[in-house]
Amino acid sequence: MRFRPSDVETARRESAYIDTLIIPLVPVGFEQDMLAFSECSEMALAVSAEAERQLSGRAMLAPAFSYVGDVPVSEIERWKEAAGAGQFRFITLITADLRWKETPVEGLIYVPRLSLDGMSGDQRGQMITNFVGQVLEQLAKRWTAL
Repeated sequence: MRFRPSDVETARRESAYIDTLIIPLVPVGFEQDMLAFSECSEMALAVSAEAERQLSGRAMLAPAFSYVGDVPVSEIERWKEAAGAGQFRFITLITADLRWKETPVEGLIYVPRLSLDGMSGDQRGQMITNFVGQVLEQLAKRWTAL
């Protein structure tokens, strides 16, 4: 389920089943860090989209949370609070920005920053599938912890 009208309507009707929100965290920069941040963006978005695809009927993919500069902990906490007040019991943040690991934010899943550009389609697919497997494993632990 994506953040588009038809999927949102379905998610609202099926709120008992669609309890997981996936939010890709995407850094943006325009100086020397632009290449690194574009790699972070590409990986977080690709893994998030594939995780959502594999969790069809259980998860919704939110629009990317983009930011410039330092990681905005208070802002993402507001997003999580708003989503948690709605139907989402499990809020998962996916990022390749290493700086998030230094924060107290819960629900964070870090995937390594890699350039997918130079990979063949098969290599790219395998890499993303491997990282999505790790995401699904962590989500399964959260779901069964209740």
